[in-house]
Amino acid sequence: MLCKIFLLFYKLEMEIGVNARLLVQPYTGIAQYTRNLFRELAKADPSNNYVLVVPSPVPHKITAEFPKNVRFEVLPEKKFPSAGMRKVWWEQISVPALFDKLKVGIAFFTYPCNPWSADWYKKDVKTFVTVHDCIPWMHKCYRRGLLSRMYHAQTKKAVKKATKVFTVSGSSAEDIHKVCGVPESKIEVVYNDCAEIYKNPQDEKYVEEVLRRFSLKAEGYLLYVGGYDKRKNVKQLLKDHAEFGKVPLVLAGGKLYESGLYGSFDTNAMGNVVKTGFLDENELAALYRGCLGFINLSKAEGFNITILEAANCGAPMVLSDIPVHKEVAEDAAIYVEKSSVAAMNQLNDAAVRGRLRERGFNLAKKYSIKKYAQIVKNVLFS
Repeated sequence: MLCKIFLLFYKLEMEIGVNARLLVQPYTGIAQYTRNLFRELAKADPSNNYVLVVPSPVPHKITAEFPKNVRFEVLPEKKFPSAGMRKVWWEQISVPALFDKLKVGIAFFTYPCNPWSADWYKKDVKTFVTVHDCIPWMHKCYRRGLLSRMYHAQTKKAVKKATKVFTVSGSSAEDIHKVCGVPESKIEVVYNDCAEIYKNPQDEKYVEEVLRRFSLKAEGYLLYVGGYDKRKNVKQLLKDHAEFGKVPLVLAGGKLYESGLYGSFDTNAMGNVVKTGFLDENELAALYRGCLGFINLSKAEGFNITILEAANCGAPMVLSDIPVHKEVAEDAAIYVEKSSVAAMNQLNDAAVRGRLRERGFNLAKKYSIKKYAQIVKNVLFS
């Protein structure tokens, strides 16, 4: 009898392989998605083993968050001269070969990099991919060179082959259906959520210390947190701030890649602009909590996790008037079509800030990574 119980338990265990490549770039939205989702998914599914595959070691402070049924497999890239070739070989040859070796029952790709080869889909492996947005397929500036165009053409074709496609907003789901031709029945919308640090109170003295380090005063600066590629529209933000001119503008983070697409971070700022460089989450949370307002004028997003970071920290928000921002932030922001100067002036009104802050707190309560992990679990094993 005991033997039968043991065999039943053994058969229930499964190796679930995850391409977690972006965890080695912890400042990216996909890294936060991977970190938050699979930490909670592994907790919700303790009977299976999760193997998160990365090209280089992940910081201990991140790996320590995960439960015991998660292990990290470092799979170094091949030493090709081209960074693009190293990336493609790793995604399309090395990772699938490792998944074969591990005999995974489920393969999960946290961005569009699931296998291009039709042979992969003849195997008895359920294959899932998360498409955060269709930006590289919809905007030519993200696929300038021949190799880039070929790469994105292949990823677009491969998305349709997956067992199921996850995405992070209804807006992205519509784009995936239209741009990639994925049937609506194969697309599952599972929203994002931010890290716990933004949800928990911070010591006021720590917040004051962070502000003092950058010579800032509480409610005496505007804040931008996000990427610096072209679609983020940071140049417009800098232009608007120069016209507004009443308080400093803080640009958190920096460029991840040396490319013309990321040139907005190098723009000679007009007026009082503070560039912090990359910060840890505690420092970012402190800046959100102390700001006069958080401003994001992005032209295209799949979700924009900084919205939830700001909302949880009580930062009044000014956002570009794009469908996904309205879907995610609802009534918790001032929306602008182009210039944000008038909205910046509105933030000088304490009553406006208080109303936006309260709406942000209410908005934040609607998002739960534990709830979303349970939805993913149900889809994986349905």
